[in-house]
Amino acid sequence: MASIRPVERGRARIAGSLALLLSGLGACAPRPPRLVPPPGGVEAVEGFGSASIAGAEASVKGKFGFVFRRPGLGRIEAVDPIGRTVFLIYFRDGRAWFVLPGRKIYAEDGADVMMERFLGVALRPDEAIRLLTGNWAAGAESGGETGWRVERDAQGRAGRGQSGEFSFTVQAFFPGDAVPREIGLAGPGTSGRIKILKLGFDPPPRPEVFDVAFLSAFAPKTWEEILELLDR
Repeated sequence: MASIRPVERGRARIAGSLALLLSGLGACAPRPPRLVPPPGGVEAVEGFGSASIAGAEASVKGKFGFVFRRPGLGRIEAVDPIGRTVFLIYFRDGRAWFVLPGRKIYAEDGADVMMERFLGVALRPDEAIRLLTGNWAAGAESGGETGWRVERDAQGRAGRGQSGEFSFTVQAFFPGDAVPREIGLAGPGTSGRIKILKLGFDPPPRPEVFDVAFLSAFAPKTWEEILELLDR
């Protein structure tokens, strides 16, 4: 069964340290589909992936579903091997909520802070769309509007990017265009990768997916309190 627990007590713990142990990754994967984003740009992405991240800020191994929509909306759902929700992360208006539905508790923080706890790289939802589609804005080579400096390969694909101490490297692309399939991620004391197993562009809008009104029935906790509860 999947579990979530803080890092072992013998290590120096900084705010945001987290271990997410989600076992049961698929033993084999089908041939990746041909993916070509719509020519007019992508407003939203939805899909499923796996992550293997280890470092000072986060230790993650498992599967997760995701949906991101401009401007600033997102939802990540980590699941155990039989599809049960282990935790949820909601993003909207620059904020994020880490939710443990089984305990009916949550912690709130900045969107980039919460993404760093999950992936080890500080990303906002709109930047996650750029990363997942490979569609970085013009001027990204010099930092542009996103703050990410992007390097392109010989085929013009966004293969590397850096923002301060955070970086990504595309290790494999889907057939058909410049859509990343495997992405290496690195941050302060953190390294790992995500693999996209399924990805769709511009799904129908579903505002309820990002609704956090249900949290009024949950107990707010600090991140440190979340970690203490997980350590019991």
